[in-house]
Amino acid sequence: MENNIKTEAEIKKETIQLEREQVREKIKELIEAEYARLEEEAARIAPEFDFEVEAEKLRAEEEEELAKVSFAWADTEPDEPESGPASGSEADAGSEPGQAPDPETVKEPEKRKVKKEYGPLPKAKVSHSKYPKPYYVPESAAGKMLWGDRHRRTLTAAVIMLVLFAGYQAWDYLVPKTVNIDYVTYGGTQHIEYATTARTAAELKSELTEKGDTGEHDLMDTVPEMPVKSNMTVGIRQATETEAKIAGKEQKLWLVPGTVEDNLELNGISFDDDDEIKPSLDKKVADDTSIVVNEIHYDVKEKKETVEAVSRVILDPSLASGVQETSEGNDGEGIFTYTTKYVNGRKKGTERDLKEWITEPHDSELRLGTSGTGNSGEYIVERTFTANTTAYTAKAGARGALGMGVHFGTCAVDPGFVSLRSELWVEDYGYAYACDTGGAVKGNVVDLYMNSRGACTSWGRRNKTAYVIIPAE
Repeated sequence: MENNIKTEAEIKKETIQLEREQVREKIKELIEAEYARLEEEAARIAPEFDFEVEAEKLRAEEEEELAKVSFAWADTEPDEPESGPASGSEADAGSEPGQAPDPETVKEPEKRKVKKEYGPLPKAKVSHSKYPKPYYVPESAAGKMLWGDRHRRTLTAAVIMLVLFAGYQAWDYLVPKTVNIDYVTYGGTQHIEYATTARTAAELKSELTEKGDTGEHDLMDTVPEMPVKSNMTVGIRQATETEAKIAGKEQKLWLVPGTVEDNLELNGISFDDDDEIKPSLDKKVADDTSIVVNEIHYDVKEKKETVEAVSRVILDPSLASGVQETSEGNDGEGIFTYTTKYVNGRKKGTERDLKEWITEPHDSELRLGTSGTGNSGEYIVERTFTANTTAYTAKAGARGALGMGVHFGTCAVDPGFVSLRSELWVEDYGYAYACDTGGAVKGNVVDLYMNSRGACTSWGRRNKTAYVIIPAE
């Protein structure tokens, strides 16, 4: 029965042969990868170069060279010679002792391939950044308990931080701190130093209030949540009680040095831009300041109304004296707003304002020419009558009944019919100021001043429409 059990040497030999084949395959892969890279580089540098043919030549040469290479490791045993008639005594078999070997039967020694030996593989280099050194582990029992592994180290660090924090809190609570307190009054500022164990500004305020150094309504300018630190400055404004009138009702307020606006906000008094506040919001208060806040409310309503056209009388110096022109008007329609003002709930009045026109009105106009005197403006016709007009003239410098000089644009009237100092406009004459009287001037007679006798003669006596006018407001 054939023995199929392999010896240890045969197994080792097969293993070495397998490793050699694997090394050869790896080298082939590296060479092929290098060829591929060179082909890409060649195609980029010299596109017309037939690199495939040259690559085939190089690949054939490399395979020939690779086939000649034999691998051996220094830690492997040399191949054992095969058993059989290969020894010298066996080679000489067939010849008798003492006889020379037959030269034809003597074979030349075979040429063996030289095996290149390699030393042991180098140790792998380990990156210190990727594989850091292990943590230090104390040798003592206490050290191992506190610092033995990752979890113990984390717990120990947490306990140390907790102890430090507790110590700081105890120190901050027990050790007094010196702070600077500025008491601000209406007369000035008082500065003192104060030792306290309070931890926040609110606690400091409570501590001062309990000792009676600060009033309950005094205002601390520092934020209540601010931690108390040594040498910090805390401002306290002392409050005084005063009377105020808010929305028509008497009320007590606590005032601190500052503006009216500051004190209203501190006392929770709300107001808006329409309210009337005395003194004004930016005024500084004193200990006896009395603040008044009137609550203003407006009620606004809209109404559509018809606006009637009015008759306007206008003295127009661009028209010839005594000439009149009229133009007809039309009524209009518009939307008006009625704004009612309420002060502390009581109605104080209503204002009417035009919001927009639906149809704009046009007033009728009576334009009275005054080119001879130059009078202008808008007037109201107080009275209209038919005047029995006459004409007169006088020397230069002559004066009328009122003591003023007479000239074109003045007239004499009967004070019982038309009052002196009245302003008249007479048809075909123009503007005339009543400043004179006359014995023949009675009733509706109006004696008009002319610049010459010829003008007086030309005028004669005429019945003309006359307007008694007054300036429009």
